[in-house]
Amino acid sequence: MPHIQIDYTANLADAVITGRLVDRVHQAAVDSGIFPVWGIRTFAQAMGEYRVGNGEAGNGFVNVTVRIAPGRNLALRQRIRQELFGAVLAAMGPLFDKHRLGCQLEVTEFDADTSVYQNNLATTDDPAEPIVCRPAP
Repeated sequence: MPHIQIDYTANLADAVITGRLVDRVHQAAVDSGIFPVWGIRTFAQAMGEYRVGNGEAGNGFVNVTVRIAPGRNLALRQRIRQELFGAVLAAMGPLFDKHRLGCQLEVTEFDADTSVYQNNLATTDDPAEPIVCRPAP
């Protein structure tokens, strides 16, 4: 973990690509040292159908949801929020001069009672302990 989902309005697609938003956010998660590298997944999608604020065509929005394994304390979750949001603003910040733009990032936890996962992504190059897989009921 984490799973980092970036949703953005389609009018920002060029800026997301040129600002390297996915790369910057992913690298910030790696650099944080909080997560095993093999557990970080970052993906983005443009929202083609949207309205932001008063509906003007130039308005845009970036929403980042960071889902993490349960059990981290509030201070650590806030650190994750701060470091990853810094990466979002580094990529998208210049757009604030050109567009009406909203950026939001939320850190949430997977529900331990209803989530199940399994992977074999850990390698001998990554010394982090693998997450214990829970079997499906």
